Amino acid sequence: MALQGAIGYNRVTVGNTDLKNCRAVFFDAGGTLFKPNPSVGEIYARTAQKYGMKVAAGETEKIFRDEFSRRDKLAASQAHATEKNEKEWWKNLVRDVFEGLTPLKNFDSFFEDLYDLFARAEAWKLYPEVPKVLKRLKEKKLILGIISNWDSRLLSICEGMQMEKYFDFILASALVGSAKPDRGIFLEALKRASVKPEEAVHIGDSVENDYEGAKHAGIKAFVINRDGREIKNVQTLGSLADILTLIL
Repeated sequence: MALQGAIGYNRVTVGNTDLKNCRAVFFDAGGTLFKPNPSVGEIYARTAQKYGMKVAAGETEKIFRDEFSRRDKLAASQAHATEKNEKEWWKNLVRDVFEGLTPLKNFDSFFEDLYDLFARAEAWKLYPEVPKVLKRLKEKKLILGIISNWDSRLLSICEGMQMEKYFDFILASALVGSAKPDRGIFLEALKRASVKPEEAVHIGDSVENDYEGAKHAGIKAFVINRDGREIKNVQTLGSLADILTLIL
């Protein structure tokens, strides 16, 4: 769930990318295929209230995004490379968010409740175009995979949202032992798909983790940015539906 932007507004910036020989399409998960439902701030605030902590959803959301952005740039690949590290990473993040908002009460129990909540499909919502895009790509016999810096909860989330039927594999970094932007998780995706790097494309919402990580592995890449904010020298998609015009 990166806080990145893109050139233009709901437009495709493709440069000279040729996807006609593409055999596999890889996707990031959070911020690309689905998002929190409702917002992270609202979910945090509702859950905190059960444990005697009262916080404002909007302020919580802002502090969360600031902390997430800061931490995601500091050795993130190592933080997401095992389930134990992944959970500890999230616990430290949530603690820092709430220490800036309210005295902590029953924090360990609160965090466990919150962590379990985000393993459920009802805490997430697919972006509107996703089912149609995945269906069309699958009909064209393309190999589809998810490459995400996540833990084992990703599997239950995808199953709960009935997404697993579209994918040939789902790679969660904590289970693979490699996290984006490291090449390892991308190479594992190529191995699972049985394709060469030039026969694959990866789409995600992080310039560093998704775009640069995929490029480093020799895979074509796009940054999805539905808000149309500006970044330079990166190929972008305003909607996942834009990939259909390039690949089909």
